[in-house]
Amino acid sequence: MAVTVTLSETELSVRFTGLDAVWALTGGIKIPLTEVTGARIVQAADAKTRLRWRTAGTSFPKVVNAGRFTVSDEPGARELWSTYCDDEYLEITTTRQRPHRIVVQHQDRATLAERINAQTRGA
Repeated sequence: MAVTVTLSETELSVRFTGLDAVWALTGGIKIPLTEVTGARIVQAADAKTRLRWRTAGTSFPKVVNAGRFTVSDEPGARELWSTYCDDEYLEITTTRQRPHRIVVQHQDRATLAERINAQTRGA
C-alpha cells in the first residue's frame, strides 16, 4: 500500500504510488484546505454500502477498491478510493462534488484525522 497524505498550511495532498496509482488510475489529488470540511475513521463495511458504479479504477470484491465511484443517494457526487482489506478507513470530506469524499487505507488514520480536523477547524 502506497498512499501518502500530507498537510500544508493551505493544502491537503493525497498521493498514490506503485500499485495504488495503477489501481486508482490516478497519482492522487491536491485540494485547498478551504475545501476540506473534515476527516473521520469509518468502518469499511459502512463506507462500502455507499458505492455504486466505478467510473474509473479497479474493484475486486473483498480485495481492492480504488479509483472514482458514484455514490448512492447523492446524485452527481463522486468518491475517490484507495483501499484493501481492512476494517477501518480514513474518510476525508470536501465541499466538492468530485470528489465529495476521499477514502483511503492508511496506518496512521487516527492521527491524520485529528490533524486534518484541527487544521480545517482552525484549532
